[in-house]
Amino acid sequence: MTRHLADRDAVVDAAPQPEPTRSVGRAPAPRRRSRRRLGRPIVLYAVLLPGGLVFGSVLLYAIVSALKSPGEVLSSPLRWWPDHVTWSNFAKPFEQLPFGRYYLNSIVVGVAVTLLNVLTCTLAGYSFSKFAYRGRNLLFLVVLATMMIPLEVIYVPLYALVYDLGWVNSFAGLIVPAGTSAFGILLMRQSIDGLPDEILDAARVDGAGELRILWRIVVPMVGAPIAALALIVFMATWDSHLWPLLIGSDDRHRTLPVGLAAMQADNAGTTGVPMLVAAAVMALLPTLILFVLLQRRFVQGMTMTADIK
Repeated sequence: MTRHLADRDAVVDAAPQPEPTRSVGRAPAPRRRSRRRLGRPIVLYAVLLPGGLVFGSVLLYAIVSALKSPGEVLSSPLRWWPDHVTWSNFAKPFEQLPFGRYYLNSIVVGVAVTLLNVLTCTLAGYSFSKFAYRGRNLLFLVVLATMMIPLEVIYVPLYALVYDLGWVNSFAGLIVPAGTSAFGILLMRQSIDGLPDEILDAARVDGAGELRILWRIVVPMVGAPIAALALIVFMATWDSHLWPLLIGSDDRHRTLPVGLAAMQADNAGTTGVPMLVAAAVMALLPTLILFVLLQRRFVQGMTMTADIK
C-alpha cells in the first residue's frame, strides 16, 4: 500500500505543471500605481519650482541690497554681491526714527488682534455649527455678506465711531475694530461642523458645560484651523497700513508699515535706498519665521475646511 502511494506521488510530481497565465499588453497594477505616485510629485515640483525661484531670488536680492553702499544699489551693470559689506544700514533706521518703537507697536497690535480673532471666531463658529436656534442661518448669511464689502467703504463711519469713543491715537483704536473677521468665522464654523455630535453629546451627558466642552474637546480637535487662522490674521495685521495710518498719527502708536512710509518720505533720494531695504528686510522677518514654523499646520487647517457645505 505504501509503495503504491509513493509511485502515485512520483507520477504527480513528474507531470508537467501548467504555466501561470500572463496578461498581454498590460503592466502589473502595483507598477502602474507607483508610476502615478512618482509622476504627480514631478509635475507638482516642475510647476512650483520656477515660481519659488523667482520669489526666492527677489528676497535674496533684497537682503544683498541691504548690505550695499548707496552707489552700488543702482549700479549698472547689476552686481549681486557688494565690494564692501555695509552692516551699518541695519542700524540707521534705529538712529533716524524710533524704529524699535514701531517694531514693538506692530508686535503688540498683531498679537492682540490675533488672539481676539481666535477667541471671537472660535466662539461664533461653535455657535453657528453646533447650536440650533431661530435665525441662525440668516445671521450666518449676514456674516458672509460682509465679506463682499471692501474695508475702505466702512473706514469713514468706523473712524467716526472710534473718534467718538476717544480711541484715536490709542492701542484700543488699533486693536478692537479688527478683533473679529467674517472669514475667520466661516473658517471655524466649517472646521467645527465636521466634528461628530456624538462626542459633544456624551460630554453633556457627563455634566460638562458648553465652555468646558469648547475648551477641552473642540479646541484640541480643530488646532490646525486655529493655527491657520492665527497665521492669516497676524500676517494681515502686520502688513496693514491704511487703518493704522488713520488712527496712529504719533510715534507712540505708529506701526511698522506707517513708519516705513514715513522713512521713505524722508529719504526720497538714492542715498537712503540701502537703509530702506534693510528696514524692509527686518520688517519681513517675523512673518517669514512664523510662516516657516506654522506652514504644516496652515496646510492642514486649510485642507480640513476645503469641503464647504
